[in-house]
Amino acid sequence: MRKDTYQLEVDKDSLAFEFYSEDPKGKILKIIEYQPLGGRYFNLAFGDSIEESKDFDDFVRTNNQDTEKVLATVASTSYIFFEKHEGTIVIAEGSTHSRTRLYRRYLTIFLEQIESEFDLLGELNGTTQRFQKGIDYQFFLISKKAI
Repeated sequence: MRKDTYQLEVDKDSLAFEFYSEDPKGKILKIIEYQPLGGRYFNLAFGDSIEESKDFDDFVRTNNQDTEKVLATVASTSYIFFEKHEGTIVIAEGSTHSRTRLYRRYLTIFLEQIESEFDLLGELNGTTQRFQKGIDYQFFLISKKAI
């Protein structure tokens, strides 16, 4: 996804990222974490920082009218993450059903670009399948394509 993104701060392990979302009301610190789940699996989590700390709230609704730029910034971290963590699989699920639906919408919009570099699967009722447009997946699995 090659879209306008915010400037990132990255930790040395490429597991935690920070950036400021900007709107007319001010700046909001966003935190992104790739959380180890065991084996090759990592959970992709992000949200608004709680009082400028490393803790974050992934249920808050910021409404700062930059959703596309925020999601593009989150997606941009996958290139950095996979460069350092080859052979891993990232699980992405919204904190609510509506957020998972929002992520699916953006995955659908950029599907051709995504599939040129990544394998994208969806989980539906215990079955994992190649991502297809129009299906209400419970979560997504993303991995870097083997060269």
